[in-house]
Amino acid sequence: MNNISIKPTINSSSKSNVLSLDFGETKIGFAIGNHITKTSHPLKAIISSKKTERFKVIEELIAEWSPGLIVIGLPLNENGSESRLTLLVKKFSKKIINKFSIPTVLIDERYTSVEAELLLVASNGKYKKKDGVIDQVAAQIILESYFERNLNVNSWTNNTYRPAL
Repeated sequence: MNNISIKPTINSSSKSNVLSLDFGETKIGFAIGNHITKTSHPLKAIISSKKTERFKVIEELIAEWSPGLIVIGLPLNENGSESRLTLLVKKFSKKIINKFSIPTVLIDERYTSVEAELLLVASNGKYKKKDGVIDQVAAQIILESYFERNLNVNSWTNNTYRPAL
């Protein structure tokens, strides 16, 4: 993949909310955060493989939270190589840009679901894998990873995604 040298950023007059997605073929976890306060929390998960249902939920979340940026977890193999799901996420990211005109950033998401599950077990020990809670917490971890990378969030210059690996 061709690395883009432009850092993903948001105009200072833009909305400060950042929507995060943990993409899966049957589930997408969502989290919301704020690039000024660097805080985040899980939102919801959609359990569906139907594109229309997925994009409807995304559209509703965009209407509700007005994000200036969308961060999407990039699933890489353990050795950093790309998989079939990596290519699906890149395609999905481009669809988000085209449909909603909101810039996206791809963040390495290796082990976020494992970390999310460990956090859930440590916090209360009770959750159902089927309900998407792990995916929501994984989306939050992805967003926190984005914030920790201290990406410049002062002036957006390009609506193209850039992997922040």
